[in-house]
Formats: sequence, C-alpha cells, structure tokens
Amino acid sequence: MVTRQIPFQMEIFSLVDVNLLLKIVLAIIMYSVGLSLQVQDFRYVVDNKQLLLLGLALKVILMPFLGFVLLSLTTLDSVYKFGIMILLFSAGGTTSNVITYWYKGTSALTVFLTTISSLLAVFLIPVLVNLMSIIYFGAGTDFSLPIFETVMSVVLIIILPALLGLWTNEQFSVVAKRIEKVIKPLSVSLLAVVFLIKFLAPASAGGTELRWPDLLLLTPVLVLINALLMVAGYSVCRWRRLSYQDSMTIGIEMGLQNAGLAILVGGVFIGNEELVKPSLIYAMFSFWTAMFFAYLVKNRYYEKSWN
Repeated sequence: MVTRQIPFQMEIFSLVDVNLLLKIVLAIIMYSVGLSLQVQDFRYVVDNKQLLLLGLALKVILMPFLGFVLLSLTTLDSVYKFGIMILLFSAGGTTSNVITYWYKGTSALTVFLTTISSLLAVFLIPVLVNLMSIIYFGAGTDFSLPIFETVMSVVLIIILPALLGLWTNEQFSVVAKRIEKVIKPLSVSLLAVVFLIKFLAPASAGGTELRWPDLLLLTPVLVLINALLMVAGYSVCRWRRLSYQDSMTIGIEMGLQNAGLAILVGGVFIGNEELVKPSLIYAMFSFWTAMFFAYLVKNRYYEKSWN
C-alpha cells in the first residue's frame, strides 16, 4: 500500500484559515484608524468641505474611470481587468497616512479621505462590482455579488471596528494611544502574513498560485495605472489651485488602494483567486511608488515653495 505524503509546506498553510485571518486583519486595521480619530476632529470636515469633496470625487469617480479607460486599451483577459477594477473600487489604503506624515503633507486630510472613502466603499462596491461583472462577462454571471449580504459583511468588518476605535479614543484616550502604538505594526505584520500565504500557498490552502507569467503580464499595466492616478490626482489639485501639500496628499491617496479589501471581495465574497492576483501584485510596489512620488514633489520640485 502506497501512502501519499503531504508536503510540509502545504501542512503549514492548511493550519491557517486565510480568509478568516483576512477578515480579522481588516477589522484590526479599521479599529486602528478609528483610534486615530476624535469626534472634535470632524470639525475639519465642516471647515474643509470643498477640499474633501474634491478628494473624494477624484478617488471615487476619476480613479475608476481612468482605470477603466486604460484597461480598455489593453489585451488583458477580462478576469484580470475585473480584478483590477475591484482594486480601484477599494479605496482607502491606510499606508497613505504614513507616507503623508513622513513627507509633511496634510495628515488630517489623508485620515479623513481614507476613513470616508472606506465607508463609501461599503455601499458602492456591491453595486459597482455587479455593474462591471455585466460589462466584462454579461448578465447572469457567476461573478456578481449579493448586495445586502455583502454590505452587511463589510459593515461588520469595516464600519463597526472603526466606530469602536473612535469610541475607545473618546472614552479612554490614554489607553487608546497605547493600543494604537501596538496595533498598527501588528496589523501590518498580519496583513503581510495574509499576502505571503496568498503568494505561496497552493489553491487548496487559500493561495492564488501566482506565477512569473502573471507577474510579467500584470505588473507593467498596474505600474502604469498607479503612476497615472497619482499624476492625475496631483495635476487636478494644482489646476484647482490647492496647496502643494494638499495636492501631494491627494496624489498619494490616489496611488494607494485597500488591497486587503479587494482581496476580500474577489477571493472570499466572489470566490475566484484569479481576481486576487492584481491586488497582490499592486500591494508589492504601490507603497514604494507612492513614497517616491511624495519624495519628488516635496524634495525635488517644490521644496522652496513649501509652506
């Protein structure tokens, strides 16, 4: 009798429910976002309505539109185009806060753009994803999302943790600051573990089986989209006579997406790992390209004009 040996790597990955881990990590990240907010901070929204509305319009409307137009000019398979659109609908990458702080952008602006765009995504993603699934695959596709169930799931993972973090900061501000110092690096580390599993694990253990041909095919398109979004966001803001700091901040926001949320939608809610591949690749480089963009704006071109 021949016994089949299970590879040690597969045994390790099988111990982790990667989809459950992803939900927990996203909830922790949104809790940390809530910890950085106070009720009085919302006065910033009232005092800067025009600025926030412009930033949201660029992230929610211009960003997916530019991505859709660019993708229509490529010969990528529809499943990859659909996966990239899911990524572009998943606005609210929290690492933008870090880069904005490092390069002396407008921290309050990036916090609220991240928070509000994440909240809007809860309700927009089911509708927009279903619309794009019809465009790419026709009516009656298996890629559609049940709207009510998706909204409720994302509310539990995104909105409630953020509100809980806000409440914690309001009631126990000293404790909240201590928790925030621990929870932010912890959430980044756990998200890195999720991405690592998605990269390396076999499909049976929740991996995407990402291969070199996938990287070579998708990376140039994703880098082009990333650069186009940052330049477009920055240029529109300068055209609207926003300050260099605000323009750079919105440019950074345009370049960073919530890859974790996109993976949740594509890999868990829809259940197709091919849709996850663009988000994984985008997460590999977008932090560094956004940081390079901020470096160019702050230190090379407009250092003398910085307020």
